[in-house]
Amino acid sequence: MAIFGITTRYVWGLIPLTGYAIGRFLDEQETLRMTSFRDKSYLYGGKVKEGEPPSWP
Repeated sequence: MAIFGITTRYVWGLIPLTGYAIGRFLDEQETLRMTSFRDKSYLYGGKVKEGEPPSWP
């Protein structure tokens, strides 16, 4: 059955693409959130002094 030309075949094809898009968006948001913690932990070298370049490229 097709509603407005959309068949179940198209719907089953869009489900993985939608999941990928949502996952990628959430991953990018997490990356943006974690950038505020760069150079502030002992794991990545401690606190950076004023005027010193960051340890990440």
